[in-house]
Amino acid sequence: MLSRGPNTDRRVEAGHVVAQAVSLPLDDPAALTSEICRNGFDYWNTLAKSGDLPDRGAIDPAEMRPLLPYVFLVDVLAGGSDFQYRLIGTNIVAHTPSDNTGRLLSTLRAQGTQRQLAALYAAVAVNRRARYQRIAYRTRLDLRSWYETVVCPLGDGSRNGPVERLIGWAEHFHQPIDPDAW
Repeated sequence: MLSRGPNTDRRVEAGHVVAQAVSLPLDDPAALTSEICRNGFDYWNTLAKSGDLPDRGAIDPAEMRPLLPYVFLVDVLAGGSDFQYRLIGTNIVAHTPSDNTGRLLSTLRAQGTQRQLAALYAAVAVNRRARYQRIAYRTRLDLRSWYETVVCPLGDGSRNGPVERLIGWAEHFHQPIDPDAW
C-alpha cells in the first residue's frame, strides 16, 4: 500500500536550500526529499518489467489513490518538441496560477519554470529514464519555495516503442526568505 507521505506545504529551515538548476537521472530513490515522489517512483517501478517502459494503460488510479493530488500526466508531442498536460493533481493546481490541464507547455510562458520543465520532460522522453529535479520559485507571500518532481516515461509496453506519455509527482516546500540571500 502506498502511503501519502508527509503533509504538503512543508516549511523547511531557511538555510536548507535544495533547489537545483538541472534534472538528474533517478537511480537511487534515497536521493529524493519527498516521500510522495519516492512512492510515485516506486509505483512506476512496479509497472516496469524487465527494462520495458510501462504501458500508459497500466496506470491504475486506484492503486495510487493517496498520490493522486500530486500526480500529473503529460503527452509527448512530436518526439518531445512540445508537451501537453493531460491531467494535473489538485495539490499541484493549488500551487500554480491556473489549472493548466489540456494546455501546451510551450504556451505557459508566464509560469516561470516552463524552460526548466521543457528540458526535464525532453530528457525523460529522449533518454527513456526517470529523472528528478528541484525547481525554485518565489511566492507572493514572500516565501522561498521549491518543488521536487519526479518524471517517468510511459510507452506502449515494448522495449523499443516510443515514449508516448510522462507520469510524474510533485511536492512543494516553503521557506522564509532571507532578503540577503537573494
